[in-house]
Amino acid sequence: MAATEARRPTRWWLAYLFSLFVALLGVMVTMELIREALFQFSVTSIPGQIFEGITNAITITVLALWVRLKERRPVSSLGFRGRNWAYRFLAGVAIGAIMLSTVTLILLLLGQYQAAPTAVGSLSGWAALLPFLALAPVWAVQSSAEETICRGYQVQVGALQLSGWLAVLLPAIVFSALHLVSGGFSQPLAGLNIVLFALLATLVALRQGSLWLVCGIHTGWNWFQGNAFGFPVSDLPRDTSVFRLAPTETAISWLSGGAFGPENSLIATAIWGLALIMAYRYFTTKPKHSTTRTTVGQP
Repeated sequence: MAATEARRPTRWWLAYLFSLFVALLGVMVTMELIREALFQFSVTSIPGQIFEGITNAITITVLALWVRLKERRPVSSLGFRGRNWAYRFLAGVAIGAIMLSTVTLILLLLGQYQAAPTAVGSLSGWAALLPFLALAPVWAVQSSAEETICRGYQVQVGALQLSGWLAVLLPAIVFSALHLVSGGFSQPLAGLNIVLFALLATLVALRQGSLWLVCGIHTGWNWFQGNAFGFPVSDLPRDTSVFRLAPTETAISWLSGGAFGPENSLIATAIWGLALIMAYRYFTTKPKHSTTRTTVGQP
């Protein structure tokens, strides 16, 4: 466990408080105040998405400084180690995109979604293709920030001080709550689905010994959800998407996901549930030529 490299370890409860209320929420609130005071663009616009990427980059930087200066361990110990990191990340992007596209195809076949007109001030079709590609790095930073905080930091620190399943489950619940707080925790199915994703991401990260693959999976899912198909990403819509899909008039909220998006759909429950089973089997399979299982941050 790479967190053992810390010369001044952080207690698990303080690690949670710092990562959530300083590195994540503190930075986001500060940057949102700056956006409202100095800029006029919407958070759903292309400039808004870029600004969100900058916000998340600052979040990662604040956490990295804490790990380096307070805990006195390498920033890479958060889970950014191992060979073939670019291959792992890109493979993850492909997996995440395929998973989201599978959910989308099933929902279309079930008659839950249809093509929607492009709203005034939005981009779709060929006009959105270049912005779609250009926004990929933004999603990479945004998704990696969440993975670094919840899987790379909270899981690692908790694993040294809490029971094994509590160290895995508690960050998953925190991760889910962060996605539901803006809606007042009114979407319990979405909450369950996000917990399922968090658990599978944790198991994959632990088995891989790094965050590269799960950062990619998270990126591919969010990127295609928001800028490929025009779905809300955890209840927040985006103005630019190659396709523009919306629930049909006869759509069932628990099946389509409603205003929250496909993450609130029973189809996502099935896909992520199946993926969690596969991740658990992957986690419990010993690596070839090794008698020990790797942990996040270990090469």
